[in-house]
Amino acid sequence: MYREDVEVPQVDGEVSCFGMGGSGVACEVMRAFFDFSDVKHSNTLIALSYSGDTVETLVKVREALSLGKRVIVITSGGKLAELNVEKIKIKGGAQPRYAFPRLFLPLVKMLRPDLVSDVVQGVDSDRARAVSADLLNYVRGRIPVFYASRYLGVAKRFKQEINENAKSPAFFGEIPEVNHNEVEGYVRGGSLAPVVFSSTQVDDITASLINAKVIRVEGMKDVSFLIQVAGFLSVALAKEVGEDPARLTNIPEGRRRMGFMESRA
Repeated sequence: MYREDVEVPQVDGEVSCFGMGGSGVACEVMRAFFDFSDVKHSNTLIALSYSGDTVETLVKVREALSLGKRVIVITSGGKLAELNVEKIKIKGGAQPRYAFPRLFLPLVKMLRPDLVSDVVQGVDSDRARAVSADLLNYVRGRIPVFYASRYLGVAKRFKQEINENAKSPAFFGEIPEVNHNEVEGYVRGGSLAPVVFSSTQVDDITASLINAKVIRVEGMKDVSFLIQVAGFLSVALAKEVGEDPARLTNIPEGRRRMGFMESRA
């Protein structure tokens, strides 16, 4: 699942990270373990696009280059691979959301090499299937909403996987912000299935307010494991509702309509 032999450049100074969708969520997950800067104040931009043709990512890379930033891209090819930037080439041929391990491990290896072994050791297919089956029973017939504070990227990953694989609504929210607004919606929230990825006392308070299912997260091993759970859950849900996880309808049409940005990329 994760290939440790990928070669990565050395990175120092202030770093920013950018990507969209199933590629960009690797940046969001990594935020729990690395303090990213914004592009303007960083020395280096790490840009992730599995296809290499994501318009928004191409625009961001060109903006960074115009500011004199060092740019490192993680991609399987496309227009990004043609630019005069540092490249980490990964194997192509899959949907971006299925390529998360190929995108995430190089990021960890560059920024937190001490955690690479935890990423690999966190994979446990049998246990992940069991946990996903329990979650499927919990969310069945309701709209899942995933919450977290430090591990917000994990919540976002679950949301994305259900949206794309099961073609179903799912949402995520950030703790503690939701304690000042969203929790009130649970007065009439019977159609929702809240899940909290808890690592703090505040997370537990949020969970108690909305009667959420709590999943404890204590580090990179847990994160790696939960990324696998998200995949199994979304595919199982897709099967249950009669959807093909690999088929996309609205996303390709959205990309086509975004064609007006090509001139900027």
